[in-house]
Amino acid sequence: MEIMIITDSSSDLSLSYAKEHKEHLEVLGIPVSVGEQEFIDDLGDQFSHEFFYDEMKKGVLPKTSQINVMTFCDCFERHLEQGKDILYIGLTSGLSGTFNNAFIAKEMALEKYPEGKIEIVESVAASIGLAVIIHRLVYKVEEEGMDLLSLVAYIEKEKLKANHWFVVDDLIHLKNGGRIPAAMAYVGSMLNVKPLLSMDYEGKLMTFSKTRGKVKACKYILEKIETHLEDSEELIIIGHANAPEDAQYIVDGLKEKQRKNKIEVTCLSATIASHVGPGMLAVAFMGTANREQK
Repeated sequence: MEIMIITDSSSDLSLSYAKEHKEHLEVLGIPVSVGEQEFIDDLGDQFSHEFFYDEMKKGVLPKTSQINVMTFCDCFERHLEQGKDILYIGLTSGLSGTFNNAFIAKEMALEKYPEGKIEIVESVAASIGLAVIIHRLVYKVEEEGMDLLSLVAYIEKEKLKANHWFVVDDLIHLKNGGRIPAAMAYVGSMLNVKPLLSMDYEGKLMTFSKTRGKVKACKYILEKIETHLEDSEELIIIGHANAPEDAQYIVDGLKEKQRKNKIEVTCLSATIASHVGPGMLAVAFMGTANREQK
């Protein structure tokens, strides 16, 4: 049975990757409000990264909404009608209620297509940490022909190996999203503190460490890669929120180490960038062991 993997734009997959694998992958766009306008995050296809980041430079504070039940239901029904099995894995429930909407839509779609198969997996991941999981899943379907239940069992066992580290340039955006207290944001910004964030095993953001300045933060990320990723050809994704110079710093650092890993650099789309602001830098990869906890 053909499998369709469905995720959402919080995955920050590159647009080229999503298009290349569209036969087995669909990315649902999360709604983003920019001022008085509402857009659907399509990984920069029509809702361009340039426009989005230009608006943020002007001081506009974007807001995101959940993917609603009917959007999920329409998507599920469309693929069930074509006889496909469905695996949905999207933004962690630790950061969004979108996960619950997918469950409601599953029940609605199966009422219409009772013979259909829909599996929903909690990712406990976000942004490019979710992207490296999606890369693994697509490979398992396209190259190994893994069936739906085997795919679910595989990713449930492997998902905590998704290492993802984030450095936020401006703490004010995390404060506005309710992720950190206001006092911490203002003091941290004044002292040029750059928090290193990761995800705990429940899919919630945690502050792993703090550094003074972006260069030290980038060096810390490079140290984490060396610690948690053995010498291999495993994919490393570097994501940045309109900060290509910082991403290049990581690329250069990896080259100096003469690592053999495939490296993909992507600009974060609007969903995640709305909450972290311009300048965020992130690195993700699938490690050999469950990711480190504080």
